[in-house]
Amino acid sequence: MTQTEDRALRAQMNTRGILAMVAAMCFFTATDSLMKLATATLPPSEIIGVRGIIAMSIMFVYLRAQGPVGSLRDLIRPQMLRRTCFEIFFITSYVVALSRAPFADVFSVLQAGPILMTVFAALVWKEQVGWRRWAAVFIGFLGVAMIVKPAPQAFDPAMGLALFAAFMATGRDLSTRLIPQGVPSQIVTLSATGSMTLGGFLLAPFEVWVMPSASVWLILTTSAFCVAAGSHFLILAYRTAETSAVAPFRFASVPFAILVGWLVWGHVPDQIALAGIAIVVSCGLYMMHRERLARRAAA
Repeated sequence: MTQTEDRALRAQMNTRGILAMVAAMCFFTATDSLMKLATATLPPSEIIGVRGIIAMSIMFVYLRAQGPVGSLRDLIRPQMLRRTCFEIFFITSYVVALSRAPFADVFSVLQAGPILMTVFAALVWKEQVGWRRWAAVFIGFLGVAMIVKPAPQAFDPAMGLALFAAFMATGRDLSTRLIPQGVPSQIVTLSATGSMTLGGFLLAPFEVWVMPSASVWLILTTSAFCVAAGSHFLILAYRTAETSAVAPFRFASVPFAILVGWLVWGHVPDQIALAGIAIVVSCGLYMMHRERLARRAAA
């Protein structure tokens, strides 16, 4: 294969990966919006628990069809247990925030992941972070503050819970990186779905469960399917294309979330929140760019 043909093939694979990433973000946005719809009639713990059971069933059938799932003993590795704890705190705080705050605002706060990851890398991993990335961290946190609005007269506790969920999601992603390469991705996927289900049942004693109506059962089942489909397309994106090509398209979920919030609930973030969302996304993209340059220089 010539160099030109290799570049053409790589570009074709990257295009497929980008399309898969955009599809994954559509499905993840859909499942979150469906969960928020379900909060109108069900407590968050029931939504998490019931959807989790359905999603686990779907994922287990899908993964079994792909081949051997792997050793279940891997589920009790310290790295997996740490990830499970972060996942439980993330899903419970996130769904409670969704039930009490505008969808697009809560969803957008989670996009601070690359910013928080840089802070963790510098403080925990002692990674060298240049002044440009530190400046982007500072500006990114200003953007988060514009969404959350920490001033007493404007602060919504649910948005504080969404920010906590963003920290837990970052801890979960960092824990995922520390899982040994020998652990099959199928086991990690099952662990993630099981952790969400466990989070719902741990929260259950503090809430009263009710029998879902037929329409709510349909919402929860569709939400579970969207989780499974989103996970499939996310794995496909990273396995098909270069990470540097597909990672920025994770932010495609932000305009989807704003559009869904407007179409379903008639809510559009105010001008300050929209400016904050734009800042967070821009800083996240810049972080990815600087990290790519740092890896290239190290190589």
